[in-house]
Amino acid sequence: MNLDAGSSPSLRRTLRFGEWLLLLMTILIYVLDEASTPELIVKCVAFSTLFFCLSFILPLDRPLWQRRAYIALEVGLTGIAVASGIEFSFVLYLLLIKTCFLLSRREVILTNIMGGVVWLASFAWLYPSLIQRKLPEFDSVTLQSNLYITLLHALLYYVSASIFVVLLGFVIVAERESRQQAEALSQEVEVLGAKLERLRIAREIHDSLGHTLTSLGVQLEVAQKLRDRDLVKSFHSVDNAALLASQCLQDVRQLVQTMRWQSGFNLNEALREQVEQLRQQGIVIYVDLSLPALSLQSSYQLYCVLKEGLINIQKHAKAAHVTLRGVVDSDAIVVTLQDDGQGFDLEQPLTGCGLPGMQERVELLGGTLKISTSSLVGTQIKILIPYDSSARR
Repeated sequence: MNLDAGSSPSLRRTLRFGEWLLLLMTILIYVLDEASTPELIVKCVAFSTLFFCLSFILPLDRPLWQRRAYIALEVGLTGIAVASGIEFSFVLYLLLIKTCFLLSRREVILTNIMGGVVWLASFAWLYPSLIQRKLPEFDSVTLQSNLYITLLHALLYYVSASIFVVLLGFVIVAERESRQQAEALSQEVEVLGAKLERLRIAREIHDSLGHTLTSLGVQLEVAQKLRDRDLVKSFHSVDNAALLASQCLQDVRQLVQTMRWQSGFNLNEALREQVEQLRQQGIVIYVDLSLPALSLQSSYQLYCVLKEGLINIQKHAKAAHVTLRGVVDSDAIVVTLQDDGQGFDLEQPLTGCGLPGMQERVELLGGTLKISTSSLVGTQIKILIPYDSSARR
């Protein structure tokens, strides 16, 4: 149950100031008590000074044997102080609180028992001399009988008070440990959040800029190769490169807009603009889009998924016809992207980040992504996303 002192500077101060206050009150009580003798006052000041010095070396971060030695020393000093006529039982209860921070629960209970034995033994040692000094008419039989009754009362008082103090200490320790665990979990969440944010940014860059920049480089490379042989085709490649550069700029704006949580992103319009770029490549595309208004993040995630699918068709499918449909069916959004290309083998390991990125984005939306493909009918990508038409966005 030991707590790291490096993480508990306030604990040291709280225990120290509390102990100082109790010691000061004890000294004042003995000084102001008319029945106190100079000898008792000196003893009180001497023991208070010892406990004051020990309060500076609370061994929260020390080895176990040093913590045990510290507890044993304070228990012994308390017993000696009580046997010397100084009422220092409060120090014993404060020591039980310290023990809760320094030792295990089992050792706290053992310390409680040991402290009670020491305190009662010291009290029994001191009691006869106190009674004979104050009430000299008591005989030995009466004194002995009265001692037993007093010790029984003292035992009941100590048991009840020490149980309360120990339980209070356990509660304080449990609360501090829970707070430290919460702080550790909070730090882990921050680290995980930063990692997820890096992955998200990497995915955004890959999906929104990666393919477009690759295509831009290809078009510029074609233009370079054809500039001395076929200027018409070379200029056509340059025109395509200009369109791709414009698309890159648009993608950056959309990405920044999404990261800043700005409004104004129209999913249907953004998809139609993406479709127009494929039509310029000679692919026949049929579009039937009636997607509802979604949150900015949801719209952009779905846009990136479909854009990745359209770019994959352009680069790999060798398709002549493409169909893109998006509707609301009951309580779900259903989006289908179908091509008549050459398909691919789903059993083969994936070399890129496209399909895994699509799957991750759909899962972020709480939906499912299904892919069916063959060399005879092409590829179909079907996306199902839960949708509550009554929810306010």
